[in-house]
Amino acid sequence: MKERDYYFDNAKCALMLLVVFGHFLRPYIDGVLWVHSLYTWIFFFHMPAFIFISGYFAKRFYEQGYLPKIMKKLLFPYLLFQFLYSIYYFFLYDQSSLELDVLTPHWSLWFLLSLFSWNVLLLWFGRLPKWAALPAALLLGLAGGMMEAEKWLSLSRTLTFFPFFLLGFFTQKSLIERLFAVPVRLVSLAVLVGMFLLIHFGFPDLPQDWLYGSKSYDTLGVSEPTGIMNRLVIYAASLVMMFSFLALIPSRRFSFSVLGARTFYIYILHGFILKYLHETPFPDFIMDVHGYPLLLGLSIAVMLILGSQPVIRLVRPLLEWRLPKWRQTAS
Repeated sequence: MKERDYYFDNAKCALMLLVVFGHFLRPYIDGVLWVHSLYTWIFFFHMPAFIFISGYFAKRFYEQGYLPKIMKKLLFPYLLFQFLYSIYYFFLYDQSSLELDVLTPHWSLWFLLSLFSWNVLLLWFGRLPKWAALPAALLLGLAGGMMEAEKWLSLSRTLTFFPFFLLGFFTQKSLIERLFAVPVRLVSLAVLVGMFLLIHFGFPDLPQDWLYGSKSYDTLGVSEPTGIMNRLVIYAASLVMMFSFLALIPSRRFSFSVLGARTFYIYILHGFILKYLHETPFPDFIMDVHGYPLLLGLSIAVMLILGSQPVIRLVRPLLEWRLPKWRQTAS
């Protein structure tokens, strides 16, 4: 039996923490400069890195039954939780009518739809040599900003982030292992710190909408040539920060490594907690006491709860169409 690679579990766990933490920071970015800088810094690389890792694990796309398996894993949960979030928002926001739209993903569910699309795109791009496939994916990513589809079918994000997925698909573990050299890790740490300082002092008004990948160049208020140049700069910065972050991830097993294998659950479910808290006096409390660092502790708590065995057993039938182990044993 092949030994589990805890490096990727650790990487996914750390990235998932940044996802949750970033979402908790969102209401405060307009009022506190360093929060805005931290939020922007996180969004430069956390989703590109997640998408890169997803592409790395898509190398078996050519195997028989791979696409139906991906469809079951991604599309069915997407449709189910699109429905559940619609009901949740109906009650949470006291909406006058229940809005059901399977073509425009609710909030973070875009990732499921895009991940399915990226796997489908491998049917063509995965068979090309990487010297041809990667430039073609880059052109698609740049073209994504020219479309007005934006959040519809997550099309804009699918195209914008596809280069990271395809890069992960073509990347071998030997390349990642080169990041573990001590000099590389020291440089990587300096890069990440330097990028935060550059964002904070050099670009304090950088619009975070550029990092979501869901906006057209027109919506972002620039011409197509300017948008393409901006996107290329963002691609370059995201790529450098992504590999710098991955260089700092340890390879050995930790007590929290298990959460890396449960990020799918945490990602889909954390919106229920976050959206509820944002409708309570909680954000005002955080602002009153300047308790922004507390949000990191809250993010860790949310991960521990949603990644716990009781929650996994409860939700697994919905996400994996598998009964909990205790039910299987009982039957």
